[in-house]
Amino acid sequence: SPACLDWTEICDDQVDCIDDKADEKDCWKIEIHVCQDDEFQCSNGQCIPMAFYHDDDTTSDCADRTDEDLPRQRSRTKLLFQHICDGLTQLIPINNDKQNETDETECEQWPCNNIYTHCDGIWDCPKGEDETGCYSFTTLNCSSNQHLCVLPDTNQFTCIPLEKINDNNIDCLGATDERTLCREDGYKYQEDNFLCKNSSSQRCINLAHLCNGKFDCEYGDDEQFYGLTELNTDNQTTSIRPSEIIRFPPKYELMMNRKNPCSRGIQLRVWLNEQNNSTTNTCLCPPSYYGDHCQNQNQRVSLTMAFRVMSDSRSTLFTIIISLIDDSEQRIIHSYEQLSYLSVRDCKTKFNVYLVYSNRPKSQTRNYSIHVDIYEKISLNYRASFLYPIEFPFLPVHRLAFIVTIPSSKDFIESCSNSKCIHGKCVMYSNSRDHSTYCQCNAGWSGQYCTIPYNCNCSSDSKCIGLSSHNRSICVCPMNRFGYRCLLTDPICQRNNHSMCLNGGTCIPADEYALPHKNFYCICPIGYIGERCEIAEKKIHILFEKNIIISQVIFIHFLEIIKEMNPKRSTILKTVPIQQDSLTIYWSLPFHLIFIEFKNKNYYLAAIERTYKQSATYSTTVKSSDHCPNINQLFNKTFVQMHIIRRIKYYHLPCQQHSLNLSCFYDDFYLCFCYNLEKQRLTNCFEFNHNMTFDCFGESVCENGGQCFQDSPTCPQRSSCICQPCFYGIRCQFSSNRFGFSLDGILGYYIQPNIDIVHQSTMVKVSLALTIVFIIIGYINGILSFIAFNNKTICEVGCGLYLLTSSITTLLTTTMFGLKFWILLLAQMKIITNRLFLHIQCLSIDFLLRVFLNMDQWLNACIAVERTVVIINAIGFKKKRSKKIAKIVIIILSIFIISTCIYDPFYRRLMDDAIDDDSRIWCITSYSSNLQTFNTFIHAFHFCALFAINLISTLILILKTSRQQAKIRNNTKYIAIFIEQIQVHKHILVAPFVIVILGIPRLVITFASKCMNSNNDATLYLIGYFVSFIPPMLTFIIFVMPSKFYKEQLGRVGTNIKTKIKRNFASL
Repeated sequence: SPACLDWTEICDDQVDCIDDKADEKDCWKIEIHVCQDDEFQCSNGQCIPMAFYHDDDTTSDCADRTDEDLPRQRSRTKLLFQHICDGLTQLIPINNDKQNETDETECEQWPCNNIYTHCDGIWDCPKGEDETGCYSFTTLNCSSNQHLCVLPDTNQFTCIPLEKINDNNIDCLGATDERTLCREDGYKYQEDNFLCKNSSSQRCINLAHLCNGKFDCEYGDDEQFYGLTELNTDNQTTSIRPSEIIRFPPKYELMMNRKNPCSRGIQLRVWLNEQNNSTTNTCLCPPSYYGDHCQNQNQRVSLTMAFRVMSDSRSTLFTIIISLIDDSEQRIIHSYEQLSYLSVRDCKTKFNVYLVYSNRPKSQTRNYSIHVDIYEKISLNYRASFLYPIEFPFLPVHRLAFIVTIPSSKDFIESCSNSKCIHGKCVMYSNSRDHSTYCQCNAGWSGQYCTIPYNCNCSSDSKCIGLSSHNRSICVCPMNRFGYRCLLTDPICQRNNHSMCLNGGTCIPADEYALPHKNFYCICPIGYIGERCEIAEKKIHILFEKNIIISQVIFIHFLEIIKEMNPKRSTILKTVPIQQDSLTIYWSLPFHLIFIEFKNKNYYLAAIERTYKQSATYSTTVKSSDHCPNINQLFNKTFVQMHIIRRIKYYHLPCQQHSLNLSCFYDDFYLCFCYNLEKQRLTNCFEFNHNMTFDCFGESVCENGGQCFQDSPTCPQRSSCICQPCFYGIRCQFSSNRFGFSLDGILGYYIQPNIDIVHQSTMVKVSLALTIVFIIIGYINGILSFIAFNNKTICEVGCGLYLLTSSITTLLTTTMFGLKFWILLLAQMKIITNRLFLHIQCLSIDFLLRVFLNMDQWLNACIAVERTVVIINAIGFKKKRSKKIAKIVIIILSIFIISTCIYDPFYRRLMDDAIDDDSRIWCITSYSSNLQTFNTFIHAFHFCALFAINLISTLILILKTSRQQAKIRNNTKYIAIFIEQIQVHKHILVAPFVIVILGIPRLVITFASKCMNSNNDATLYLIGYFVSFIPPMLTFIIFVMPSKFYKEQLGRVGTNIKTKIKRNFASL
């Protein structure tokens, strides 16, 4: 029976069951199994996430360990900088120009005394210059050109100069000044450096054997000086202290030799009768084994799972329920496991879970799957579900590995319309490629279609999500509750949350999977770190010299130096505040180097911190001399084209030759910086991927096709976006693709949160002043225009109706314009924070502003067209017909303009934007690419059509009247008549002429300028935005003021108003 075999003996190409070959039955299906593109296929056919491949040498995810098994002797093609020219050949030879190059060839220009060899306990230089000045002694302090020495005659310490090193004269006990006597040819890492005196065989012993109580030398000179143990040997590669041997008492040896009768389990003694003290032995088996002696393996599923979250959920505590289910109508949950997940705590954790079948053996007619439910721990809100089918049902044991990406809290939970879900709702699996669904049952109901009732016995404040095969309710417990029914209370965080976690941190009880040695964990707010949030994050202030051209978005590379490894790199994107030459960063991870990267690989060395201080303010100034040039600027073309393994041997030369004028440099593979060591200027380099990108696990938070970038490939703390052309903003949420500029995108980032208006930027204050002026002029203009045109005489023709409607739209446009600016200002200053109000204004104000502005501009175009028609028709113009047409046109225009904008509110939404301590709420549009094209076309149509109508109407009007006069006055020059007609009809020409003139700047900005890629380009676009609102503010000036008729009508209205006022006062 396969139950008697180890599970690794199933499908191992070895027949163990001779009778029916059951252990190798159907195994061919594994061989033809194909994994997904983002998975690694083990040799046994198992699929694991590619991220688990070669991620941990100590723990394998493949059952056959092929994901971590590496060749024993792996040839190295890349090497750390500290291993170059260190005396040990580690690179395979590379044939370069018919010469074999390794890391130890052509080392003439390599300094033997450098940051890696200095004081490492090994003489890398011929006379040990790299080991001078390394030890402090109680009675002696040797200079940087002397070595410590024990005189052979007196056994006293002294200092000898470098001139006496390797001069073929033994001056020190053990010939420590003549290392060549004990060193093998070509090998400098010789630990047997103590030469016994007067030894016929020239015996050399290890320094660790000195003063160990045993005479290793013939004359005992290795035991003659005990004071040597006073030396500080922290940097030595070998110890001179005797080792201690830990011995186990015999009783432990006896216990280890005893045979465990319970195999993989634990033996228990059970009392059967208290009176006669009778007992028996039994075995407590782990889930994976069963039997009287735990000798049989359970059919089971072994899971290895890791989780990832989006940027908005890194501090969200989740409850994750992992269940083994079948496809029966009862949808039996055979076994399940519950765990808590917190990204800031568990991002590197792999959770190992065993799930067993409820019946033994499992049914071969059923299909089994792993079902994962995810809930938010504090609110118990449902987040997502995942389904992982178990393939190859003939296997008794399955080993599966998954990476589960928890969707964002803003992602819409896809529901479905399965009418069979009687007492529940249909939900789509988040990882389903074929849109698989399941019925999420209400509390008290279970089964495939939620038709089987059960008694939910979970606590009242918990959530009941199902029934296990043991007829036990599955409960999701709230915070500070635990147990199968959530009836037990964990008081650790309820005693005093402020005493557990400091500085506003949130206390959560420990999870058995995550922190078995701790009772609680603190989720720290921005700005604090530590187990109890007791440490303030490091505040880094970076100031740039004025002559450095700063791009708005920069990369900041933090590098932590780790011995015998490449530096640990963390990279963030940072937006430099507009018109500022400094920025402040709060950083919690250790670092030793900071590099700033502008556009086009423009690097600057911003900081070197030799000893990292966890909580301290760090200020640095980036100077022009900190710029890192490419090696093309330091070496000639021939040198640059050399192979990297040969070229890198000369990388100390730039720092030596350029002295203090060079801080750093880089090539295609390395990033290097200069440092000082004992009057030398040397180079240190490390591998650096200049094109490294992290795609946010394929779940981008960026809008409009922006590229998502994380600060770390494993445990990211920050996400940033690299925007496509013509898009900008922290999340690339704003578009400047020629048309449809948003005031949010142009001005929003200039408004600083939590700062009063007096201390806002100049652009904000100028915009505020212009807005106030526009509102005042707009209301005065609109009110006077309405008074002037609300007249029966004027409204006898269509032009009068257009003007009256225009005066109304002017007032509405002014109102919407004022509301738009003030709400944006107050919201970004965080004075208005009500989300419902912000959502309503997001949907309505921009839409209404767009409708009213377009309506006003089309009414002006209609006025220009009608006036042209009047001139052309002259006596044949009919007022009644004109009025009737105007009424129809106004209605059609209203419907047309609204219909061309009606889609806009449906694609508007609020977006939260939090970077460090700067959190904002934006109103953005999320158009598809096709809808964006349509939106651009609509904007272009309104703008260009109106501009063309006004321009053509103006030209037709002037040319028509000029030709009519030219026919009558043959003796007058046409140009004179043309100018004269402009004077005669100036009251008609002013309006379209002004509108055309005001349209030219917007036309130039729209078509001649490049699109806005950052906030630094905002001034030009802000001017264009304000210019678009000037025409509605000038209705009275361009239509009433130039016309005697309109002024006369306005005068009569004014006279009537004065008369009514006088009568009212007289009656009082």
